[in-house]
Amino acid sequence: MSLGDNIRACHNCGTKKYQLPILDEAPEGDKVIMCVDYTAPLLPPSERNNMPEFDRCFPAGPMLEPALKDLARFGYTFYGSYLMKCPPLTNGAPRKPTRYEIKNCFHHLLEEIEAYHPHSVLMLGQGVYMNVLPLLGLPFKKSYGYYFNIYEYNGFKFIAAPHPGTLDKLRDNTSLYMEGIVSAVRRCGES
Repeated sequence: MSLGDNIRACHNCGTKKYQLPILDEAPEGDKVIMCVDYTAPLLPPSERNNMPEFDRCFPAGPMLEPALKDLARFGYTFYGSYLMKCPPLTNGAPRKPTRYEIKNCFHHLLEEIEAYHPHSVLMLGQGVYMNVLPLLGLPFKKSYGYYFNIYEYNGFKFIAAPHPGTLDKLRDNTSLYMEGIVSAVRRCGES
């Protein structure tokens, strides 16, 4: 059974009926960056079919485009994933997942990391890293400015970074954020 089949067969919580397509093929190369967002989005089928593959599977991708393009010059490739593989809804409206749902879905993320062996795992946003780090048994360390912290678990490197969607809200400097992402990914290769 493939990783995608395993996730599609999951019935651990009630969110499965809203699941988006799951990446079934491992990305190629040893410089793959796995970008992890909080929950899979709820997109109408017509909208999903008219988007490029990476954007359809990972809507945060266009927000990261400057950093991804810069890293591509160094041979890095990317793919998007989610802490929650299915978007949690209440009465058809998106909502934050419960701790129970996150714990039930977390093993799928670990299986995906172990199957694809990414160079680094970029955890996008507090909702991701403040849930993933405790589940890995790792303490959160506050980062300063755009120097994003790197954590290691079972030989895998995890980067905790703010979600790019918060940049406008925080009036942060987008170029410094993108440079911080590039720096963190490149530091993962040095250690």
